[in-house]
Amino acid sequence: MTVSTTHAPATDLGYLLHKHPDRVQEFEQSFGTATVFYPEAGEDRCTVALTLEIDPIRLARSRARDAPDFSLAQYVNDRSYAASSLLGVAMADVFSTARSGRCASRQELADEAIPLEIEFAVLPCRGGAEIAHRFFEPLGWTVKATPISLDDAFPDWGDSRYVHLRLDGTVRLADALNQVYVLLPVLDESKHYWQGPDEVDKLLRSGEGWLTDHPDKDLIARRYLGRSGDLTRSALARLAELGDEVDDAVEPAADEEVEQPRREADSAEHAAARGRTRGAPGTRGEVRDRSRLRTWPVPGASGEDLGVHPDRWV
Repeated sequence: MTVSTTHAPATDLGYLLHKHPDRVQEFEQSFGTATVFYPEAGEDRCTVALTLEIDPIRLARSRARDAPDFSLAQYVNDRSYAASSLLGVAMADVFSTARSGRCASRQELADEAIPLEIEFAVLPCRGGAEIAHRFFEPLGWTVKATPISLDDAFPDWGDSRYVHLRLDGTVRLADALNQVYVLLPVLDESKHYWQGPDEVDKLLRSGEGWLTDHPDKDLIARRYLGRSGDLTRSALARLAELGDEVDDAVEPAADEEVEQPRREADSAEHAAARGRTRGAPGTRGEVRDRSRLRTWPVPGASGEDLGVHPDRWV
């Protein structure tokens, strides 16, 4: 990720980010190492780069067992090569003061909208380049999203789900960083950590001043919160209060139902499977200790009832 400005003097970007242009700084994360440096630092233009080196072993060990993709993609994934929620978390840590809009030495500049250019070389974008335009353009950005082909040697294979994204606009730096922090996992529609009720608070804090009036706020909230119905309803209810609106219900957007049919089908299938496995409370079909999520042998139940061989522990 790179952030550039042509505000004069451009090196004031270092004050806003609290990172000196002449230094290379490293910040340890639970999943790797974030590095901040300035490939370009002049009076007319200044660019800061944030790179993230993912350690797959540390990532797998730091991931909760109930986190998404635990069993499927602990070690083989795109996180080392594409911007994702990992980059968003690292950015939130490295540029935490800048995201808050505080700058003791240049507060008037921190409160001012300045010309910015933000670029991501490889960004997962479910829904294609169109969805990037849909999310960023209402915020005042000029968006250039270029799809990346699956393989240049085989053009017939078409485009991948990744884009090269460039944003240009005159925006307050704190707002720009908060928008990127929210929309990175929204575009990817995936997070590397388990999402709880505190994610609603994070969304509202980072979306302060722009999310309430966004035409796709319901879609942003739903994707950011992993399509959790309860969390999404809570977030949209609180956004409605901030915007003096009243939403009696939160229904999935029609176009999202078309784009993501597999998720709904999978959820229904998993719910049915859980119902078949658990059975009614107090009966021999209930085979799970719900507090520990383990399977125990049930006296009198056949292998057919439980779906396992009667002589084996599962």
